[in-house]
Amino acid sequence: MSLLDRLFAAVKLAPTPTPKVPRKSLALPSFLKSAPNPANVLPREDARLANTDVTTFRTEQDSRATIRKFVEASPDLSAAVFAYLRTGITDRYTAVARNLDGTFNPEATASLQAVIQRMDVLGDYTEGYSSGLSLRSVSESLAKELVMYGSCCTELVLDKSGMPKRLQPISVTQIEFKAEKDGTLKPVQKTSAGEIDLDWPSVFYVALDQNLLQPYSSSPIESAIQAVLFAEEFTNDLRRVIKKVLHPRQQVVIDEEKLRRSIPSDIINDPEAITSFYNSVISNIEQKLNGLRPEDALVYLDSIGVSLDNNGNASLSDEWNFVKETAHARLTSGAKTPAAVMGFGAASSNIASTESLLFMKNASGVVTAKLNEIFSRCLTLAVRLMGYDIVVEFRYSPIDLRPDTELEAFRAQKTSRILDLLSVGMLDDAEACLELTGKLPPAGYQNLSGTMFRHGGS
Repeated sequence: MSLLDRLFAAVKLAPTPTPKVPRKSLALPSFLKSAPNPANVLPREDARLANTDVTTFRTEQDSRATIRKFVEASPDLSAAVFAYLRTGITDRYTAVARNLDGTFNPEATASLQAVIQRMDVLGDYTEGYSSGLSLRSVSESLAKELVMYGSCCTELVLDKSGMPKRLQPISVTQIEFKAEKDGTLKPVQKTSAGEIDLDWPSVFYVALDQNLLQPYSSSPIESAIQAVLFAEEFTNDLRRVIKKVLHPRQQVVIDEEKLRRSIPSDIINDPEAITSFYNSVISNIEQKLNGLRPEDALVYLDSIGVSLDNNGNASLSDEWNFVKETAHARLTSGAKTPAAVMGFGAASSNIASTESLLFMKNASGVVTAKLNEIFSRCLTLAVRLMGYDIVVEFRYSPIDLRPDTELEAFRAQKTSRILDLLSVGMLDDAEACLELTGKLPPAGYQNLSGTMFRHGGS
């Protein structure tokens, strides 16, 4: 080897070794509360929200359980998480395989598209019912974990032949880390059956705004717990006030002198019997009035006076509005969701537009960017197991709230720009086709890269 060859070899990176991955699923599905038993029917959890005081969720064992309960029960927090998922997961995505120097690899990209189609649409029909989730369903599960807990985890499951089979999301609430002697972390899944070692290349974990002083992620909406409790307590108080003050009630006054004259003579000297007689009369009147319908007539003796009791001209609307606005402000701050998105906004359209744009930035950073990261890593391993020395770039299309008809003009400009780059040879034909259609070139396609067809060339 010449001196020049040795110099070039010294600056080249060593080839990445082929990963050793088990040809089976490592982790258990997170919905299993005990060891799998085919004879047992999995229980269905019911929060019974119709008869549950939401403020009792403050007694859960940890903050993650409290957040999970509130996301299910609180309309405000549920709307915030729902908006993050619907906004951050867009309708289109692109997946491209590149060589380690960044150049496009068409053969590996074709294999990548086949892997995605297999995991997304096709399943293993020999297994009967397939519990594998589509790519969008996996995205929704992982995005919900990101918003609720600040991290997500998934496993690339291989079949017996060693080919990628499906993605198995794992709840990070079951993940624990153990520190090795060199300071690295090794994950395990905690189940009722014991620990499952997840120290394999096929397990992927990403965290959002990781605190370097802690091995575990923190939820971005954890600061909304106190705000949700405050809002729910105010709602409960308001519900009681409405029933006691705002709604008119019938008020009954009994003339005691007239009622005393109707006491039977055999109990006139028995104080206990008189008290029982009074209670019986009051109970009968309450029963009759409480059971009246709006169209029923009310007939009574002159010893009973019936009137309508209301709050008169008293009004607490200003105080209630102040408390409500305070609760909404704390909720929007804690949930990292603008008021216009959560339905609290009453400002001008310009402020609502600004809040919507800020929320798009939040959803892009919290959901879209992290999904792109974890899917790129998963699919890179999937294609490398097929013999390609590549990396995969998976990207959801950017978030845009405008309708498709309005975006058509912008897509035309993008198409023109891509064709210009293709014409001068700065884009490969397959890469340009992926950008324009999301698919590789069809059979019989004639390469146009570098032909200057947009500038008077052939």
